[in-house]
Amino acid sequence: MTQHRAMCTIIAKNYLAFARTLVQSFHAVHPNYRCFVLLIDDYDGFINPADEAFEIVSLHELSIADLPGFCFKYDITELSTAVKAAFLKHLLREKGVSEILYLDPDILVTNSLDNLYQKLSTHDILLTPHLDTDYPDDGELPDDSHIMRSGVYNLGFIGIKDSPNTLRFLDWWDRKLYSKCLIEPTAAYFVDQKFIDIAQTLFDNIYVERSVGYNVAYWNIHSRHIHNQNGKLSCNEVPLCFYHFSGYNPSTPDIISRFITRCSLSERTDLQPLFAEYRKRLLENGHEQIKHWSYSFGHFTTGEEVTNDIRISYRNAPERWRDYGNPFASAELRDQAARMVKIPPFKTRLKRKVISICRNVA
Repeated sequence: MTQHRAMCTIIAKNYLAFARTLVQSFHAVHPNYRCFVLLIDDYDGFINPADEAFEIVSLHELSIADLPGFCFKYDITELSTAVKAAFLKHLLREKGVSEILYLDPDILVTNSLDNLYQKLSTHDILLTPHLDTDYPDDGELPDDSHIMRSGVYNLGFIGIKDSPNTLRFLDWWDRKLYSKCLIEPTAAYFVDQKFIDIAQTLFDNIYVERSVGYNVAYWNIHSRHIHNQNGKLSCNEVPLCFYHFSGYNPSTPDIISRFITRCSLSERTDLQPLFAEYRKRLLENGHEQIKHWSYSFGHFTTGEEVTNDIRISYRNAPERWRDYGNPFASAELRDQAARMVKIPPFKTRLKRKVISICRNVA
């Protein structure tokens, strides 16, 4: 096994089928590279690590300060991205790897990624932009506003190598994500992504991979077309290395992504075989059963739902955190959440609507 190279991803346990599919596709072209999956919620009784083709890392291994409060103040999407820098630091420091590619779990690897690993021999950080060609002015989605909200780069992919510059970057990113990994479009925050726009000006030796064969997804599919010749996939005449199925739901297999109106799968015959194969793999990996597994941090210890409104209220009052203790066991927060559900203030309802529109843009 090539010990110094690795791929990693982050999931809650209901995304296990996605992680399995990703790892299988990666191992098909890189059988000797290590794979790590960070599970952000409890999985005892659901997953047997010995049965999986990857090494599981627990959230408790990352030494995150005030872990209950950290998990309470973020929803599942925010938490999954807020731990990314800490996870990457953990792999560099504790797992003996020196070149890592992070891939979102809803990605399918279709060709060798060795060109990316090789770029890490001369660069510290690898990024991919959302776009290679501007959107047409057709009134369809996604459009300019999506990129302005979500950032120049898609952090469903990042490559790093062990270096002093990388560790400084990860420490900086980790500090930002500890309290600001928010889906707050009115405050110009979009989880972990928009910070990387700033990172470009603060850190050296960052390489932007512009090949259209990487990170193909709904946000750039207007300028990219897939071809299959004798089983070899290409995109705009270069090898297709990985496709990012962001916003895809195997329960609605005819929809490319819930975030796109510009085209449908019925119109994009070039995508149909790839999507059919991906759906098949997800189902073979148990998606229909696994998708119903509950999120550990979705409820108080007494069973009531932890709503997004109470998460926001909690994180906006850090002066009260010590008084609440473990927020998941706090009767005061539980009662406050119940009151907010019954009569949500107008501003809270409006903010909830804006966030729902912008959530998971990319």
